Amino acid sequence: MIPLIPMKTYLRSVALSVLGVLATSGLGAAVESVKIVPTLMPQFSPVLLDMGITEGKVALVVDISAEGKLTDWLVLGYTDPQMVRTCVEALMDWDIKPARIDGQAVPAQVELTIAITAEGVVISRSGPQVFDDTFRRITGNPIKYKLSPAPALDRVPVAINAVAPKYAQEAAKQGVTGKVEVHFYIDEKGAVRMPAVKAGAHPYLAEVAVSAVREWKFEPPTSKGNPVLIAASQEFNFNGGK
Repeated sequence: MIPLIPMKTYLRSVALSVLGVLATSGLGAAVESVKIVPTLMPQFSPVLLDMGITEGKVALVVDISAEGKLTDWLVLGYTDPQMVRTCVEALMDWDIKPARIDGQAVPAQVELTIAITAEGVVISRSGPQVFDDTFRRITGNPIKYKLSPAPALDRVPVAINAVAPKYAQEAAKQGVTGKVEVHFYIDEKGAVRMPAVKAGAHPYLAEVAVSAVREWKFEPPTSKGNPVLIAASQEFNFNGGK
């Protein structure tokens, strides 16, 4: 993951009708992770079997709403593009229970690796590094697409549009300060995808930080001159103007 240049966040006056509720939310809250029950399994392509390919994997990151709905997804890697469609079609049919904080349903993000063979399917929660390490041990079935590691980039991504979070003055008055690190992906077109923060960040600070990053735009990241998908992060320091 590529850490981008730290950005100090200054106060901007905006409406803050829900701060009173969020400010009272404890950061030591009980967190329940997303629960996924596969109700439809991806099918291995007969075309791949005819080609002598008997196993493969697809790695994805998915956004789950507070209602347990799949709202967005991004492919992080695969051994063959034909496997992507069958995995996504199956995923859209799965029974998903949303994450919860102190019993209240909240949006969440999950990384999945789906391994498919002619005999069956194995679904695990694992990131792109696990995906990459696993496929290094598979012979005769190379990775055709994957998240590009930082050392392989031609240069650090350059932002061509980066707006600061709209941190309200009322938030500072109520003592809502701290640091928030937003994790996200930059795709081959330079667009920001799937921004998220880890559980534990103050809900208001997380919301304004993620909302800002969604508007960012970068020059397309490249490796050996070719556009690639990368993971990145940006830290914001909400210090009340101190």
